[in-house]
Amino acid sequence: MKFLRVHLPIFLLLLAITFAAFGYLLTTPLWDNLDFTILCDANAQSQHVSEMVRHIGFYFSQPLLQLAFLVQFRWFGINPAGYLAVNLFIHAFNAFLVYMLVNMLFPRKRMALLAAALFALTVGSYGKPVMTIHQLESLLLAALHLLVLYCFIRNDFRREGGVLSAWFGLGLLLYLATGLTKAASFSLISTLIAYKVFFNPWRKGRAIVSPDILVFLVIGILFHWGQNRWGFGAGILREPPSFDKFTLISFKNIFRYLNLMFFPMQQSPVLEHSSRLVLGIYEARTLIRTIVTLSVISYSFFGFVFGSKAVRFFIAWTYITLLPFTGVTTGGDWLNLTHLYLTSLGFCVILSAGTMGCMNLLKVRRWRKYAPFAVPALFISVAMLLTFKLDRQHRAFAESQRGQQWEQMLLESCNERDVRQQEPSPVPQR
Repeated sequence: MKFLRVHLPIFLLLLAITFAAFGYLLTTPLWDNLDFTILCDANAQSQHVSEMVRHIGFYFSQPLLQLAFLVQFRWFGINPAGYLAVNLFIHAFNAFLVYMLVNMLFPRKRMALLAAALFALTVGSYGKPVMTIHQLESLLLAALHLLVLYCFIRNDFRREGGVLSAWFGLGLLLYLATGLTKAASFSLISTLIAYKVFFNPWRKGRAIVSPDILVFLVIGILFHWGQNRWGFGAGILREPPSFDKFTLISFKNIFRYLNLMFFPMQQSPVLEHSSRLVLGIYEARTLIRTIVTLSVISYSFFGFVFGSKAVRFFIAWTYITLLPFTGVTTGGDWLNLTHLYLTSLGFCVILSAGTMGCMNLLKVRRWRKYAPFAVPALFISVAMLLTFKLDRQHRAFAESQRGQQWEQMLLESCNERDVRQQEPSPVPQR
């Protein structure tokens, strides 16, 4: 009851912020080819749950994710509003987990609330993870990832990392669920180790490679082996480059993605139809990206050297959660903003920490102490504007001839299923 009394208002506030900012997305018709594919496949397999797990999801197919799609299809059919509402609800819940995690590690309630609000307003990922049906995968994985981390830290703090506590049991159960959602076990283990490293004095110097970490590691290896043996892999890279080239590309993509959080501009239809001011800023992208890259390197170095244990952890979080996606894009290809969803947590925390720190330095200045909030307000404005422009582009495509053809194919697929269900079963002959 105390937990609900203290934290439920925060969750309701973040839920209200999320739906107030992105509620208009619920009226967006289907527009993404992968969404049409998922719904057509769900329609074909909805009568046989055992076959539903064979559905090809976003990169990988996992049982828990496919069962989630099956439940949603039973509830919403081919109406995208229901699916998008679930996305927004899970996103708001993830923002609440951000608040709980930051408040536990710093702890500073106002800073944690600001970081959660920035995350809820998609600062750093800029709306892409909540705009399509298939992004349920990344949202659900992020929720499980954050829940595991919260349970693990709670167990380490309250039960000294014991493997027989309820917190560890819950964390382990959720960790098993992450393996049934997507193969992201080792990224999660890396964040758990990073917590133990940077919070070692707070943990009274207990061992880093402890039984709880070893249990997670063994399960992660088993999941990885099972995924390679029995799981479906879509083949992210058609022609994988050589090892040395792949390493160089991955290293470059780290900073390309970090640039995208600060400067979310790349060649796209949205940019082509933007104003001259926006196009002028894009023309200066080389200089801007150089400055951003140098600033990121500088902040990372000095943050590790002089920052608090929590700041060091979230800097490490940013790089660790980004690494699995750095080999996805080769050369100068287009980057996917949805890959920044979990990574943007570190960005939001660092941005809120800097804002609140500057405000505390200016606390004797009556109104000027609120000046630092202009920076997060700028990023919020960019996130809202970019999401709105992307949604307009999606609506236009849904109304185009190609979008109408996809919708007609989906309706025909559903009508065929309805006809088959209405056909009388053959009478067995004696």
